[in-house]
Amino acid sequence: MNKILAISASPRRNGNSELALRAFCHAAEENGISVELIRLQELRLEPCRGCELCEADGICVVKDKMQPLYEKVATVKGLVLATPIYYGSLSAQLKIFMDRFQSWWQAKYRLNRPFVHLDDGKIGYIISVGALQRPDFADNAVSIAKVFFHSINYNFGGNLSLQGLDRKGEINDNPAALVKASRAGKEFIGRYML
Repeated sequence: MNKILAISASPRRNGNSELALRAFCHAAEENGISVELIRLQELRLEPCRGCELCEADGICVVKDKMQPLYEKVATVKGLVLATPIYYGSLSAQLKIFMDRFQSWWQAKYRLNRPFVHLDDGKIGYIISVGALQRPDFADNAVSIAKVFFHSINYNFGGNLSLQGLDRKGEINDNPAALVKASRAGKEFIGRYML
């Protein structure tokens, strides 16, 4: 069965990016596709140490809550990331998550034993939410996500950038933003998951 791993990278529970992520994933649930939402802030992940011990086998030696996430990313069909935009980029929580896939980079490029193959047809997507009415402020986050997805052999399935949302939960007072997230989710599901 197709499954989506939804990663909320906001330091705030039920922040705007997480609420947009939920609206996006609602289309999957309506179509019987399982969605698992993970809040990175609750996991207290350690950053990559740059120790390169993963060079031997592609396995990260840091033992924390990241270990089960590797297996989830390897087995799901879709990976949807949601982040607030901070200073024109993604949240620290999401960057730590991405950096911890250095072990997968080693497995792919140094060992020629990737954990996911491009022809597996896995799809990645990024949702970003920012306070300023500057769509270009999300460009950096999208570029980083594209590099990340490429490195772990996920196809890039698109992005949604929402602006003008700052206070926690403010998206609930902006039906147009929630509709955009929902429509983006329906398009993603229709194109890649069904």
